[in-house]
Amino acid sequence: MVPVTPRPPVAATGPCHPFRLNTGRIRDQWHTMTRSARAPALNRHIAEPFIEIHPADAADLGLEPATLARVTSPQGQAILRVAVTERMPRGQVFAPIHWTADTAPTGRIDALVAAATDPISGQPESKAAAVAIAPLAPAWYGFAVAHAAIRPEATYWARARTETGWRCELAGMEPPADWEAWARALFGLADAPCLRVEDRSRGGLRLAFTEAGRCVAALFVSPEPVELSRDHVVALLGGAGAEILAGRPAQGMADPGPTLCACLKVGRNTILRAIAEQGLDSVEAIGAALQAGTACGGCRPELAALLARRLEAAE
Repeated sequence: MVPVTPRPPVAATGPCHPFRLNTGRIRDQWHTMTRSARAPALNRHIAEPFIEIHPADAADLGLEPATLARVTSPQGQAILRVAVTERMPRGQVFAPIHWTADTAPTGRIDALVAAATDPISGQPESKAAAVAIAPLAPAWYGFAVAHAAIRPEATYWARARTETGWRCELAGMEPPADWEAWARALFGLADAPCLRVEDRSRGGLRLAFTEAGRCVAALFVSPEPVELSRDHVVALLGGAGAEILAGRPAQGMADPGPTLCACLKVGRNTILRAIAEQGLDSVEAIGAALQAGTACGGCRPELAALLARRLEAAE
């Protein structure tokens, strides 16, 4: 035991930086993901950096769920996906530590943390940064999948490995003059046939590039955060190009939703349907019906929270 004299954080909150930023890890990743991010299964649950913020604070700042926020401190800045949740106390925010210049250059949390360390342990003050938060207003949002690794030229991007290649979230402050040319450069597909679906009334665009009749890359662009079934799109890479452009399962096909149980590939929508249709009322019942939570067990707290919210809404 080493006796110490408690001291306040070096980074002080104030009018310019009113929020206290806590950082840490997420369920399926470790440190800077040099190993864990190589496993596609571990990227299914959360594939990009984010910032959690209380609903009232988000409303005060004009932040909407799934949009992007610019987070600044005296040391630097980061761009992060907004996650609005009552898990956070007012005045405090949380962001994960894992992303680097290789996976999300503007999502690096170390850029926000002061160069202050504990005099005994050397531990950095990574749990108490002082930050300001403001909405980012991109001209466009995008989502891309490809067999080959991609490294976009964009204001924001975050990429992750998948079983079929790579997935990438994107956003930019100015749209390119020619989206197809931009996408060809992004994917390195100068001559591949391109399938195109454009919604001029809403400003949306979807491009799929094929080789030998199989989709090898696709880009989805919208003025707002791109709404589609991401896991479904990822799974269709390598299939027919026209099918992937729908962005979600065909009518009559169940959409499993975002992956919640990464070990056994069970989606959130699948779990919610089973709770409603089978009357599941415990994590054990969910496991018996769907196997979710029966492998590593890491998703069991989220299953319990999902079940609690569902049962509370039904009362």
